[in-house]
Amino acid sequence: MGSVYHAIDMHTDEQIALKVLKKERIPDPEARQRFEREAKILATLDDPGIVSVRAFGYSEDGAPWFSMELLRGETLRERVAREGVQQPDAMVPIVRAACSALQAAHAAGIVHRDLKPDNIFLMNEGPSPIKLLDFGLSLLAGGKKLTQTGTVIGTPRYMSPEQIASAHRSDGRADVYALGVIVYEALTGASPFVASDQGQLLGAILQGRTEPLTRVRPDLSPDVERCVERAMASSVDDRFSEPGEFARAFSAAALQTESSSPRFSVAPEAPHTSSRSQPQREAIWAVPAIVAGAISVAAFGAWLAYLLLRP
Repeated sequence: MGSVYHAIDMHTDEQIALKVLKKERIPDPEARQRFEREAKILATLDDPGIVSVRAFGYSEDGAPWFSMELLRGETLRERVAREGVQQPDAMVPIVRAACSALQAAHAAGIVHRDLKPDNIFLMNEGPSPIKLLDFGLSLLAGGKKLTQTGTVIGTPRYMSPEQIASAHRSDGRADVYALGVIVYEALTGASPFVASDQGQLLGAILQGRTEPLTRVRPDLSPDVERCVERAMASSVDDRFSEPGEFARAFSAAALQTESSSPRFSVAPEAPHTSSRSQPQREAIWAVPAIVAGAISVAAFGAWLAYLLLRP
């Protein structure tokens, strides 16, 4: 909904991030209300793991804006794209900090609803190793409903089944689900859902069809797999009840086995390009099979010619 600029506060000379509602969205009342709500939510939340708001206002053409602290570092998606798959121990401080920030938001009656690797910013320095970004689609307990019935809110790959079914039914466990998907992607470089289009993706999410973590990363322990799978459970009752519970379970599973687990690495791959489809994988394996078959036929032909033509 908005564009973010690197700016300077003319009153304090402080370098800041300035978010402005896009011009084409100004006439849209819902877009304006969501933008204003995001500024209000961020101003309310005082947590080291959540980006803080400095000021709010309107431009001459009526576009709302708010300024935030300027962050230095990279998003989790950028790190995975640059480094490749992450090791469980490297993900522990990220998961702990993200869960702590989510816990604070949930305590204030706020569900993020759009967690994804792009919205987890890894800090170069500071009291928290991460900052949660973009609360533009957040659900505020007791707040005015801005979404019409039947509208899907969020980024499909990270949406829980109940969030797909109804934008208003999600609670904090929808954020736990999204974080489980994020951790899976960081550990594997691939999506847990085998799908070639959005329809197959939504079907896989609603039916709970995921690729087992240890099938993609055989070096990971069953404890890590069970922890991530529980976070991504289709039923809210089977999930961790709160982010803190997920953080404790993941830390115990990752740190307990990390010293004895063999290392695993693949070429860096951005998670957003990694949704795999069964036909694509079969096509990849079909190429060597065809080549092997051609070689076998050629060898058999040469042997038969030798038998027929020998003196």
